Amino acid sequence: MRTAGIPIVREIVLAGGGHAHVEVLRAFAMRPLEGVRLTLVAPDSQTPYSGMLPGHIAGLYSKDETFIDVRRLASVSGARFICAAACGVDLGERRLLLEGRPSVRFDALSLNLGSTPPFFDIPGAAEHALPVKPVEPFLAALREIEAAGAPEGRALRLTLVGAGAAGVEVALSLHHRFSKTFDVEITVIDRAPGLVPSHAPGVRRQLAAAMDAAGIRQCLGHGVASVSNEGVVLESGEQIPVDHVLWMTGAAPSPWLAETGLPLDPRGFVRIGPDLRAIGTDAVFAVGDCASMYGTPRPKSGVYAVRQGPALAENLRRLMLRQSLRPHRPQTRVLGLISTGRAHAVASWGPVAIAGDWVWRWKDRIDRTFMDRYGDMPPMTEGLPKSADTLPESTQLAALHPIRCAGCGAKIGGGPLARALARLGLDGDGPEDVAPIPQPPGTTLVESVDYFPALVSDPYLFGRIAANHALSDLYASGAQPVGALALAVLPPGGEDVQEEDLFQMLSGVRDTLRAEGAGLLGGHTAEGAELALGLTVTGAVGSEGVISKRGVQPGDTLVLTKPLGTGAIFAAEMRGEAKGEWVDGAIDSMLRSNRPAAEALRARGVRAMTDVTGFGLGGHLAEMLQGTGLTATLDIDVLPVLPGAQEVLAQGIESSLAPANRGSAAALSGGDATVTALLADPQTSGGLLACIPKQVNVDKITEYSMIGVVVSEG
Repeated sequence: MRTAGIPIVREIVLAGGGHAHVEVLRAFAMRPLEGVRLTLVAPDSQTPYSGMLPGHIAGLYSKDETFIDVRRLASVSGARFICAAACGVDLGERRLLLEGRPSVRFDALSLNLGSTPPFFDIPGAAEHALPVKPVEPFLAALREIEAAGAPEGRALRLTLVGAGAAGVEVALSLHHRFSKTFDVEITVIDRAPGLVPSHAPGVRRQLAAAMDAAGIRQCLGHGVASVSNEGVVLESGEQIPVDHVLWMTGAAPSPWLAETGLPLDPRGFVRIGPDLRAIGTDAVFAVGDCASMYGTPRPKSGVYAVRQGPALAENLRRLMLRQSLRPHRPQTRVLGLISTGRAHAVASWGPVAIAGDWVWRWKDRIDRTFMDRYGDMPPMTEGLPKSADTLPESTQLAALHPIRCAGCGAKIGGGPLARALARLGLDGDGPEDVAPIPQPPGTTLVESVDYFPALVSDPYLFGRIAANHALSDLYASGAQPVGALALAVLPPGGEDVQEEDLFQMLSGVRDTLRAEGAGLLGGHTAEGAELALGLTVTGAVGSEGVISKRGVQPGDTLVLTKPLGTGAIFAAEMRGEAKGEWVDGAIDSMLRSNRPAAEALRARGVRAMTDVTGFGLGGHLAEMLQGTGLTATLDIDVLPVLPGAQEVLAQGIESSLAPANRGSAAALSGGDATVTALLADPQTSGGLLACIPKQVNVDKITEYSMIGVVVSEG
């Protein structure tokens, strides 16, 4: 977390977007700790709140009401967000391993990974059963089941394996949801002899009555022997025909935990002590379902993770301050509020059982209060009051980081630079002051340059986006990339932090260049106020020559290869107003290479082409038409737009460059303010804008958008 320009010297990495970690983000946002940066690593930008998930399944809550937008929460909290799945921990090097990208370094690591339902090696279960976790694929499958409806002539048959509180809630929620539109028969199976065996008899009676009222069959005291396309076979030999099997029972840890060297309990969960650290480690914490507290084990329940959040935040803070950690004492009894599919719930508190609609309203109030803590936070700014805590004298900023010099002294230190480059493995000839550019025979070299500050907090992702953005100029000209030089600007920080940020950012550049057949040949580093990257890219053009921006003819068809809206979405993201899924969509678009589009358009005789970047669609189209005596008629209804872009533009949120683009945009929009805003929106790693002859069969390139026609003025 960065406040008032203080250099980062220590890194806290939070692996997983669970309930405890969202509280850590909130706690550090409210009390920033100078010199410490938080990074949240999660496979999705949204995480479900378990308390409202059954209500969402039942149709009582929308997705926005049920899911915490962890990307947005990280952004407004001043933390970095890396959208990736963790797959290992290197304790010796203090690195969290990630799927499909470089690992990340930590000074302290917290695991809040959740769990998945175990199949216990039951034949056919892995192939034919749908586990409740991960939640997103589970919900997507439910939507497909609902859309398909019941088979003709009979009811839809669902079987849920697991009669704990989660299984009962989901069974009742699905009945409430599906029975409104088609007939559904639901069976709940469990080896245990009764429903919710960990709860009091009164709770079991109330829930059994709710299941009976819904017509849900309870097949208890029987384990599952096998699962197939035809149905479920019980250990008793009974066969239950089924259309879909949902697996709700038990909890299993992430398999890769077994390879980390962390202390594990017999079931494979991380064994932690009272201070929430993995036993025998000094800087690795584990909370929620992936953890097992030594001496005081608790059931796998979101209630415990919620209570662990404040304790975890406090101990992470104390670890950074080199203070003694405090023990966390988990509650011995928790209040369970179990929904019954409709606006009705059962309260469970030790031997006490209470049911009613008012219990649902009580539960609803508690759940909404919890969600409000993480949904209405304003963006954190440098003007926030600083924490009363400070880093200890041995790590004071003045001692670690003397006043920085400009000129050649603005480079980052030789140590972190050398280590980052050694890990990176450049494609050039080593530490030379110049980089030879390979030139294929019979070609002409062309160059382009781009530079901009980081628009995402993940430096690896930023490197990939920046490389795609820079290469688009080459593809628009018809060139094939050969190599690139980088100017990497890093904010002041500890050597380990600067080395890691440089490695991550240039790894993103290198990986993108290599995928496009080019290499990262060298570059230069400098210190600056914020992370930024400049790239000079070199390409080769054959005898067919460079494709110009000019050359348009009357009647030409205008083609756009990517949707618009990145500028507006990231302007909203900086204000804490963008949904995580909108940002995800914009990132996916920015990471898509323009090479396939350029090749397809060249094969169709493209006359003129450019990439849509900072001047917006209106500005870049105006460049193509300048001095030709031609204009363009746009089909506004077919302009491709990223999800969320029109919503934020309608709120008056726009990029700082948009006002300068309005003149060109207004000339093409016919005065429509909404259209002008869209045409003026500056793009990062936008698509290609091309003119193709009118006689070309545009039906053959339907993967792109035909947005208009070039016409004579007047």
